[in-house]
Amino acid sequence: MLLTERIKDLASKQNMTFASLERDAGLGRGTIRKWDTNSPSADKLFKVANLLNTSMDFLLSGKENKTTGILSIEDSEWLSLLHQLPPEKMLEFKGELKGYIRRLDEEANGDEPLRKAK
Repeated sequence: MLLTERIKDLASKQNMTFASLERDAGLGRGTIRKWDTNSPSADKLFKVANLLNTSMDFLLSGKENKTTGILSIEDSEWLSLLHQLPPEKMLEFKGELKGYIRRLDEEANGDEPLRKAK
């Protein structure tokens, strides 16, 4: 199986396309399709592998490294959902989630959330 076939297969399982992968990885349009004839740079392949929740080894060889694939199905689903967000919304969500967790910690410790005086 070619590199681009593996990418396409993994992307389709996560409801992603080459176009969305290229956009999220900051690659030019049509970049991934060129990888059938031209080897990708390591940094570009690394970005795509991360977006697909896999390793560069798997993308290149089709063989799973024993240290990869340790995510649960639930974790993979969360990551897939996150990667469907536009990059700026991902950062916004990350900040909101950190704030939510901080508030939960405060409540669990009996601390009153800090409120600004009006």
